[in-house]
Amino acid sequence: MNQKSITMLILMFTTLTASLCAQEQSTVDQNSNEKIRVVPNALASKIGSAISWESKFEDAAKKSAESNKPIFWYVPQLADTFMDRKAEIDRYMRAGPFSNPQIIASLNEHYVPLLAIPEEDQVKRYELKPFLFIEPGFLIIEPSKAVSTKLDRITTMNQKWLSSFLKAPTELPEPGRSLRSARQHFAAAEYEKCHAAGSELISEDDQVELQLISAMATFRSGQHKAALKKFAVVAESFPQHPLGWKAAAESQRIGPFVRGFETFRDLPDDAMEAGRKSKGSAAPANTYSEAQLWKRGVEYLLTMQNDEGCFDDSDYDFGGTDGLPNVHVAVTSIAAMALLEAADRDDLKELRPRIFNAIDKAVKYVNDPAHLNLRDRDEIFWAYMYRLKLMNRLAAKGNAGGIEAVQLSVDALVGVQAPSGDWYHEYNNPFVTANALWAMKEAKSLGARVEESAVATGLAALKRCRFRGGAWTYNSPEDKSANHTSESRNSDISSGGRRPLCEGALVIWDQATNKSLVNSLQKAFELHPPLDAARKYDDHTSSYSYGGFFYWYDMSSRTEAILKVNNQATRKKMGQRQRELILAIPEIDGCFVDSHEIGRSYGTAMALLCLSGCQQAIQDAPEN
Repeated sequence: MNQKSITMLILMFTTLTASLCAQEQSTVDQNSNEKIRVVPNALASKIGSAISWESKFEDAAKKSAESNKPIFWYVPQLADTFMDRKAEIDRYMRAGPFSNPQIIASLNEHYVPLLAIPEEDQVKRYELKPFLFIEPGFLIIEPSKAVSTKLDRITTMNQKWLSSFLKAPTELPEPGRSLRSARQHFAAAEYEKCHAAGSELISEDDQVELQLISAMATFRSGQHKAALKKFAVVAESFPQHPLGWKAAAESQRIGPFVRGFETFRDLPDDAMEAGRKSKGSAAPANTYSEAQLWKRGVEYLLTMQNDEGCFDDSDYDFGGTDGLPNVHVAVTSIAAMALLEAADRDDLKELRPRIFNAIDKAVKYVNDPAHLNLRDRDEIFWAYMYRLKLMNRLAAKGNAGGIEAVQLSVDALVGVQAPSGDWYHEYNNPFVTANALWAMKEAKSLGARVEESAVATGLAALKRCRFRGGAWTYNSPEDKSANHTSESRNSDISSGGRRPLCEGALVIWDQATNKSLVNSLQKAFELHPPLDAARKYDDHTSSYSYGGFFYWYDMSSRTEAILKVNNQATRKKMGQRQRELILAIPEIDGCFVDSHEIGRSYGTAMALLCLSGCQQAIQDAPEN
């Protein structure tokens, strides 16, 4: 597969996209806000139950004093948490580390395991308040009542890393040769070598793990449908084993592995210090070079694409479950853009055949109308907008026929513009309107036809959302004559991350000065801490309107805005500053995340796109 293959796909699917546009005009709006969540089956419901949990802190404290064993306190959530999808992150822990035989044995032998939500006095005593402690996490409290370990923000799970915080079990069966070999091959990403059944007589523990590894290797090889069937077989074959329960959860797509949050890859020694020299599952500073992050990030993306070409690990359903197909098209477009950038890197040339194959599949997927829910209003914008940005990038790289695909994507995006001039994502708001204007400007610069009326009404709608001081409203005002002249401290802080996106949309359409863009970027950097504090939450965290799902969204638009700064020295300085922020927050395996709900494919792809933009901003500036 190569660039020519992508060209052929674009030509092939412009017809499908045209069909999509025609369907859009005749679709009856039947948008639903219903959130349909997966209910664990009987076996999946058992995840984590092999650990002898206490349910009350007082009972655990009493047992700790009597046995002289520390309390291992798993905190699945806080009473006043900002987290929305609490059941999901709890399942990831139960089906991940708390289904691992070594961790189960360690907790049951050396600790008094406690699973409880902190009560008011415990919140104060152990500083378990939102922002100070982001679930999921755990504390180890010694019999002396001193806290020896406190680990939260566990967004990426790795059995070896988490085991390093625990005492090793006294007795644990030595794995047989076949299992040792399968573990080694899987950790080295040699997935084709992970399917040996084992020739020697092996224990049930070895049998279930061998079959589980085979299913995981199948998944990482891109055969997701076959892998889910294998997980189900493992669950049915070992209904009394904790790994059988894990397999049941994975077969229902509610386990951490299929969602991309659990990694069994080998980690560098520095990464094993995560949680001690860093926050949660973030890698300590300088664990990875930028080149290593590209390699690990791209390898991760290549294993998360499903059989059809889609990156479907996101379960973002704020606008209802009916919007998920459109979310998946958006994320797939973002992942494909990141892979396009990766394809140009010489240090990744050995991965180019796989990268081009993945891009081919992604382009095919996002341009097939069968993969969209045209009746959903809440997330259809993201599908259209990010698909247009992907088509823009392909056309910019000289793909024959690319401009036709760009034009059809422009038409689809304009087709969902509201009469007020706004664009809609769950509600009319300035940041989606700004995104549309950015994407259409890119398309116009490539030669696509963009309706002047769509741009004019979009710009007018956007301007109604701007305060004189440079802050932006969260929602678009219903009153078309609204004129925002004053702003509160809250509106100033809450729109800090969105400023470059919205201000930049005015600048690229010659409705504001480059000086105002620089000011918006300076403000975004100044107000970065509240955005960063909310990064691992999956909902709004305060009156500032931040949530984890805004982190990479705002970072991406900030990066694009930096590239529009006219002054080369300023552009370079901001690019370097932005790059430093990104390099400070990779996870233990070299991938990236913000809200777990959107997923690590999204976070990793966005981070790589930002790194690419920062590199361009830095290289474009002359040396002093």
